[in-house]
Parts: sequence; C-alpha cells; structure tokens
Amino acid sequence: MADGDRKDERSGERSRTPAQSRRASRRERVAAARSQKAPPKSQGGERAARSGLGQFVRECIAELRKVQWPTRPQLWQATGVVIIVCIVIGVYIAALDAVLFRASRWLIDQYAAH
Repeated sequence: MADGDRKDERSGERSRTPAQSRRASRRERVAAARSQKAPPKSQGGERAARSGLGQFVRECIAELRKVQWPTRPQLWQATGVVIIVCIVIGVYIAALDAVLFRASRWLIDQYAAH
C-alpha cells in the first residue's frame, strides 16, 4: 500500500490538493464562527455603559473594604521613616555634589593654567 492510500483509509476522505484543503479549512472556520453567536447588542448604549461603570464602582468599594488600613501610630511611624530617609538621601547627594564640584573646579583650574 502507498502512503496516500493509508491516509485515505485513516481519514475516510480522498486526498485533497493544497488549495482544496485551504478552502475546506476556511469553510470550517467560517462555519465555526457562525455557530458561535455574538451576544445581542443593547439598544441603549449609554445605559449599558452606566451599568458597567456602576458595577465597577461597586466592585472597587468591595475591594477597598477588604484592605487592612494602617492604624494612626503605624501611619505616623511610616511617615517618619519616609521623611528621615528623604533627609539622609538629600544630605548624601548634597555632599557628593559638593565633592564633585570641587574636584571638577580643581581639574579645570589645573588645565586652564597650561
């Protein structure tokens, strides 16, 4: 038996040309797409958008109720940490800027003299 005969036995179809296969697969895709009906469009487009927005807001509120909000002492502590870290980083950057400014000024003075 030839390979083509085995394929025919397995699939139960006669062999197709590549163009016929493309057409058949396109037909199958179109038939599948038609069988999956799209949900009906609402007549009042704005009303559907408003209910979607309302649902979104309700879900946001529900999620915010699940959040464990910090207590006042925790909030003060976190605020203090942020302020202290900002001050420390600011001082570090200012010191680095001063050192690099003096180093660059020294280099410019050295090369300007020549």
